[in-house]
Amino acid sequence: MEVNHYQKAKSLEEAYQLLNENSRNSILGGGTWLKQASSSHETLIDLCDLGLNQIIETKDTIEVGALVTLHDLESNEAIKALGQGFVSNSISHILGVGFRNVATIGGTIAGRYAFSDVITSLLTLDVKLIFYPKKEVSLEDFLNSKGKMSDILTHIIIKKSPGKGFFKKVSSTTLEFAILDIAVYQENYKYKISLGSRPSVAMLSHEATDFLNKQEKLTEEVLEQTAQIVLDTINLGSNKSATKEYRSVLAKTYVKRGIKEVTTL
Repeated sequence: MEVNHYQKAKSLEEAYQLLNENSRNSILGGGTWLKQASSSHETLIDLCDLGLNQIIETKDTIEVGALVTLHDLESNEAIKALGQGFVSNSISHILGVGFRNVATIGGTIAGRYAFSDVITSLLTLDVKLIFYPKKEVSLEDFLNSKGKMSDILTHIIIKKSPGKGFFKKVSSTTLEFAILDIAVYQENYKYKISLGSRPSVAMLSHEATDFLNKQEKLTEEVLEQTAQIVLDTINLGSNKSATKEYRSVLAKTYVKRGIKEVTTL
C-alpha cells in the first residue's frame, strides 16, 4: 500500500471534508486490513482524537464508537452478556489478542469484509450504524449497499436482547480465515440465521427464519427443511479455501446444530 499524506482530523466535519476532497482519500480506522491492500491512497485520515473509542451502555442499547478495538469490544461486560456470549465468542476467534488490540469495529464493518466473523454474529441482532453527517442505516442494509462510502461511520448501536445466540467458525487452523461462519439467534422462539465467509460477506436467510418461526414444534424434519431453505437462499461459492459443496455440508450441519443449541426444549 502506498500513502502520500497522513492527517489527524480535528473534528468530524474536517474529516468529512477531507474524505470527499479526493476519491483516493480514506479513513484510517485501525489500519490492520488497510495496510495489506494493494491500492494507493492520497491521504489517510485519522479519527483518533475525536473520542470514538468509547462503549456506552444504556438501559436498552450498547453504543459502540467506531474506534473501539475488537479486544475492548470482546471483553466488555455488556457485549459478553449479548446472546449469552456469542458475539464476544465470535470476536475471540479473530487472529490473536495483539491483532485485536489494534483492529477496530468501525474499520471491520466499514470494510464489509467477507471474512469477518463478528459481522456474522452482529447481523442476527438489531444493529444500527450511525454515519456523519446525518445518516442511520441497519447493518444489513449497509452490507447490501455498494460503492465507496462518502459518509463517516461513527457509532454502532446494538439493541439489548435477552435471547440466546450460537456462533461457529470453521477454519483449517485458529489463525486462518474462516471457511464458513454460522450464527443463529433466538429470542422468544423467533430466530435469525446468518452465514459469513461463504466466501462473500455475511447475509441473513429471511426465508428460512420465516419458515422456522411459523412452526409449532421443532422436529428433525423442520430442522432439515430449515437448513435446506438456508442453502436455497444464501449463495455459497468456491475458492481456494473450500468448495461450494463442502461449505454446503458445513452450513447444513451447523445451522441445525445452532438451532438446537439456542432453543429451550
